[in-house]
Amino acid sequence: MIKQIKIHPLFILLLATLFYFREAALFGDMLFCWGIQEGGYAFFCAHKGMCVRRWLFTPLGIRANFKEAALSFEEKIRLHFIGSVIGIVLSVVMFALEQKSFAMVSLLLAGVRLLPILPLEGGRVWLEILGKWKGTLRAAGWLTKAGCGVGYGLCFFGIIFSILLPGGFLFLPIGLYLIYANKHEFLQIAKNLYYGMLENTEKPLREVNVSGKETPLELAFYLNPYEDVFFFQKDESGVSQERVMLALFMGKDSQWVWKIANEKE
Repeated sequence: MIKQIKIHPLFILLLATLFYFREAALFGDMLFCWGIQEGGYAFFCAHKGMCVRRWLFTPLGIRANFKEAALSFEEKIRLHFIGSVIGIVLSVVMFALEQKSFAMVSLLLAGVRLLPILPLEGGRVWLEILGKWKGTLRAAGWLTKAGCGVGYGLCFFGIIFSILLPGGFLFLPIGLYLIYANKHEFLQIAKNLYYGMLENTEKPLREVNVSGKETPLELAFYLNPYEDVFFFQKDESGVSQERVMLALFMGKDSQWVWKIANEKE
């Protein structure tokens, strides 16, 4: 069930900019393509148990915010490509109907979805791949920094080029939104990882020997939600991955992480 629709202020800025430059028709085409691509993506996700929590209107398009579901690595990768595949199919249909401008918009937006930056689907794909290899939070750290970097670059491009080419101002709301989204994305990924750990524990136990001086964030970098349940060993003491994540969210230090384990000795 869709609980609410949220409109980001930067979406309004993008809309106002397009209307200022008399591109209302372009905005209509983009809105339709966003709706078709994200609606199709949400439909396939719903069949996998990922119900839509809310719809977000952002400078990167209409985005569905989903409730988490226990999916395999392969299922998540396939789902992240659905929206772009729908966009490509739509563009083929529009080319066949000789609606070339509409087809190009659909094709362009389908390609944008696959860019390797968060919160786009392309960034989600790399989050799954790098997370499986190096740990989800470590991968999220890399990708959110890259996303912020792209956002700052687009802001710079938008400000400088709007002096020479007024249409360059369109890049500003997109860049600002990328900075905003990636600033919040890391914590959201960490929360999703934590709740996924609580709901799904039917995995092999993996013990990792550590010094005990690592910060909660450094310990959390080990975590991978797909293959193992982690248990950190320090000499004869041990703590679970859930306690590490709890320390991360509460802003606790490494001493707090090991406090209960030491008391049990």
